[in-house]
Amino acid sequence: MSSLLAVLRRLRGILFPESDAVTDRTVASGIWSTLINVFDRILQLGKLVVLGQLLAPGDFGLMGIALLTIAVLEQFSRLGFDEALIQRREDNVDEYLNTAWVMKVCRGIVLGLLAFAAAPYVASAFGEPRATDLIRVLALVPLITGFQNPGIIYFRKNLQFHKQFIYKISGTVAEVSIAVAFAIIFKNVWALVFGLLAGNVTITTASYLIHEYRPSIEFNLEFAKELFSYGKWLTIQGSLIFIVNQGDDAFIGWFLTATALGYYQFAYRFSNAPATEVSHVISSVAFPAYSEIQDDIDQLREGFYRTLNLTMFFSFPMATGIAVIAPTFVLAFLGEKWLPIVPAMQLLAAWGLLRSIGATVGPLFNAVGRPDYNTKFQIFKVIFMAIFILPATEAYGIVGTAAVVVGHTLITNPVADYLAINIVDGSYRRFLASLAYPAVGSLLMGGAVFAVDATYSTPWNLLDFFLLVGLGVLTYAVVMVAIALLTGYEIRDTVSILKSTV
Repeated sequence: MSSLLAVLRRLRGILFPESDAVTDRTVASGIWSTLINVFDRILQLGKLVVLGQLLAPGDFGLMGIALLTIAVLEQFSRLGFDEALIQRREDNVDEYLNTAWVMKVCRGIVLGLLAFAAAPYVASAFGEPRATDLIRVLALVPLITGFQNPGIIYFRKNLQFHKQFIYKISGTVAEVSIAVAFAIIFKNVWALVFGLLAGNVTITTASYLIHEYRPSIEFNLEFAKELFSYGKWLTIQGSLIFIVNQGDDAFIGWFLTATALGYYQFAYRFSNAPATEVSHVISSVAFPAYSEIQDDIDQLREGFYRTLNLTMFFSFPMATGIAVIAPTFVLAFLGEKWLPIVPAMQLLAAWGLLRSIGATVGPLFNAVGRPDYNTKFQIFKVIFMAIFILPATEAYGIVGTAAVVVGHTLITNPVADYLAINIVDGSYRRFLASLAYPAVGSLLMGGAVFAVDATYSTPWNLLDFFLLVGLGVLTYAVVMVAIALLTGYEIRDTVSILKSTV
């Protein structure tokens, strides 16, 4: 914890340097946001590694179909109230919480009933009748989460991520523990189902244990209208993001097989995890922080560029490394039965990088009251997918699907970046520099790792993996220091962060 504290304290001079109040809370919340993401990701990926050895790819595909069903209902009925309350300038929003809670409870009940009734029809559409019972049991999820304590929005609004840590990690620990235990005993897909239920029950219980607010049945129509006036854009935006992020899964499950879906979801989870975690840690606190300084263009501009610079420094090499050593990783941790995920995993690593760039822009749009920008980008992505996903998947399987996902983000990212630069009254040259130098360093690193991997290996895949990772880290560090010396590229803040961990 002391090392992590030292790391995040280095961010004082990087994010929002002229606003002590915001910076102090951003640093503190960043510590806990980092812990949340590190612990959650380690537990979830560890679960996948263990369960990947015990269960078949088709089991994960079946679970994917069931989860997609629940997720569709949840996403397309998302209220957007939490973000609306976080974005409001006043500190105390208690008067809105009961209305928000009543709406969420009613929504959860309705979604649970709809999922239960729709289960056989959804299973039939995917050609997997075994999914019926899974969907019906998972219909309990929206019902359970609907009763969560609405007071937990203060954790994000006030940047109290130490409480968010307890809230989220308690659910993850319960989910992973139950899933692994059931998989060892029964070795079937129900391990995933009961793990998820245990996680949701735990997280709902924790919401009442760690926040003192107690909701009551009270509904104010005017409050609901007020919240929805902001939340509607996030509802539309979230639904479109869901189609973009999950539409490929749904299409693969329907057009191909549950096994293909299992492969694709594994490729996605392992390829996107590292590159997007860095950006998620920063962007998760950027939205509340940006919201507080939305009227100060100078602070907003500096916060945006510094956030982008730090995110790219780490995300570029992570995504490149995943693409290069994907085959070694799969053999070392998952086994030969998962080798078909490698090509898709390499393509989706590029998508992870593109998403990390977008993650620095999206919170800015929301914070300055322009969530419609994000919505419009998602509309384009949905149209792009609708046009190209069928022929690409038909021709190249899950690799074709991955290529479509990368393609639409390649088109929308430059436009989003242009709008963000204009919002903060910034410099295009400064923006490109934040991308160019890490890109050069990552390409040289990737070339070195690829050359060594192609010419040398040990009898042990696990040893090969760690040796290649070590080589990549060392190469990138040397190249970036050389770039800084030759070009004046500013890496002192980043080096200080790294030194503080030693």
